[in-house]
Amino acid sequence: MALPSASSEPNQSLNDRRLIERWLPIAELGIESLRERTPLTPFPAPNRLHVWWARRPLVASRAAVLASLLPEDADRKRFLHAIGIHGDPVAAKRRIEIATRRGERLGAAAYGYVRAFKYFLSPEDFDWLTETAGNASVLDPTAGGGSVPFESARLGFETAANDLNPVAVLIEHATVDWPRRFGREVKEEFEDLGRKFATQVRKRLQEVFPSDGVADTVADGYLWARTITCPYCEGLVPLSPNWRLAPGGIGVRLVPHTSSGPSADGRICSFEIVRTAGEQSAGTVARGDGICPYGDCGRVIDGDEIKRQAREGRMGEQLFVVVYKRRVRTTLKSGKQGRDRWVREYRAPRPEDDNAAEIRARLEEKLPEWEAFDMVPSERFPTDANDARPIQYGMPLWRDLFSPRQLLCHGTSVELFREMLEADRSTGHLSDVRKAAYGYLAIALDKLLNYNSRMSVWMPTRALIANTFNRHDFAFCWSHAEMAPLVTGAGYDWAIRQTAKCIEELLVLTDAETSVSDRLPLHAEHDATSRTPPPVTVTCKPGDRLDHIPDSSVDAVVMDPPYYDNVMYAELSDFFYVWLKRTAGHVFPELFRRLLTDKDSEAVANPMRFRGRSGAKALAG
Repeated sequence: MALPSASSEPNQSLNDRRLIERWLPIAELGIESLRERTPLTPFPAPNRLHVWWARRPLVASRAAVLASLLPEDADRKRFLHAIGIHGDPVAAKRRIEIATRRGERLGAAAYGYVRAFKYFLSPEDFDWLTETAGNASVLDPTAGGGSVPFESARLGFETAANDLNPVAVLIEHATVDWPRRFGREVKEEFEDLGRKFATQVRKRLQEVFPSDGVADTVADGYLWARTITCPYCEGLVPLSPNWRLAPGGIGVRLVPHTSSGPSADGRICSFEIVRTAGEQSAGTVARGDGICPYGDCGRVIDGDEIKRQAREGRMGEQLFVVVYKRRVRTTLKSGKQGRDRWVREYRAPRPEDDNAAEIRARLEEKLPEWEAFDMVPSERFPTDANDARPIQYGMPLWRDLFSPRQLLCHGTSVELFREMLEADRSTGHLSDVRKAAYGYLAIALDKLLNYNSRMSVWMPTRALIANTFNRHDFAFCWSHAEMAPLVTGAGYDWAIRQTAKCIEELLVLTDAETSVSDRLPLHAEHDATSRTPPPVTVTCKPGDRLDHIPDSSVDAVVMDPPYYDNVMYAELSDFFYVWLKRTAGHVFPELFRRLLTDKDSEAVANPMRFRGRSGAKALAG
């Protein structure tokens, strides 16, 4: 949504028609927005930096900003060029559809130009904007993931971004502000921090994940099933809706050990890896009810019984698969050694894989200290949340959304983060750019939170771990996947490397480079030092209390307000907030003062705010 605002400039008065009121290339923008997020191609760096829900496409955000500032008779061809559409995407899509019906693949080259979001304006574009839009200022009072302010700043306009949610504001700083303000220096500082962090955390956790002890193999992940005790036969029941592992029939067969019969000790399942779908066991849970897998029982376990055991602390978890990669050495025709290949494989767990007792002992040793110094979440999951399944299934605290080993890893991460931060602070090395680097390190640790919780599941269709927010809710997961975070190149290394890659791409997208050769090829001749970057302001306030913005100082308000009851941003973001306030909150304390994020001031239709009142849904609307 774009709103013209009062201004002292005559050509920006409320009586002037803006281009967005007369025309917008909807078909072209729709196609480009889909190209922006085409599967198997990298999403834009802002999308990959940190989870945020319902992000707007960059090309659509740029179009909304620009069309809100240009007069209605602005040159439409120049407009399309400025937003990065340098061809006819509608015709290109038609060609692709015809070729697809013929069994041909034209690929991305069918469009004839790179995806629009990658385009940085040429000097000629900037000159045209200056002539037609002037030195405009843009405000987004509900900026969320930051797409609108990011594109506003890229267009060269003075930009004010605001959000009620501190998680969103940290993302906006990392996306819109820090790359532009600090340039390449912030990436260098982050990489320095990342190297030190990865080295130290690996030393502290090296004994947490047992060594496989097999040459040319590395662990890639661990798959766990939640367990309950069958109330009829007292067998331990691993719960999973299916036992598939990968396309092509690879999966798991349960081997129930009935011992001497119902109620006897030793009734437990072991597991075998099978190669066909017909050999896989049937799921042991469906529509919330469990199914006992033991042949001398086989009864249905009511869902309420499962929840009761969970709330009583009797729900456990059982490792049923270790995912690993095996090195395959290749030889070239010349006889020389070729590049190694790594093949993903699966095996059933062995007794030495189970170090649960050691993990419990380490947690019992560390938790009193961590709780005393507020290093792990102690906050309770809200009882008035729209999605109360974590509480229903025995996870009343936010930290209960993590298994004991995951919690040990994340708590150790916070401990090390704080130690490094205090060392820099005590030696006077905590400059503004170093603070930003710590902000990025906190964001990198959030990547591990997202891929290493009890809601991170194994996706058999793609044979990889899906992140916690693969869906926009807190759906209870009967089985979950755990990363192997200490493997070189994976886990911590992966999270730090991916964050560094996003920073690099943000530097390119914002033209905040010190080296001309590193810029996008289309504009290698353009020297960013010839332009003064526009001011960017990022604030964390309710959108109706922006008292820091002077009257008549904004030319356009461009926003994508929260959509009714589609996403409960504050409830979801608490997953990250309770950890961020223990990392980034020690760098930017002004952002993380509340127990949890603000639900009362959030502009969403949240019926739980009116729970117990007549017409709660209507009141929420």
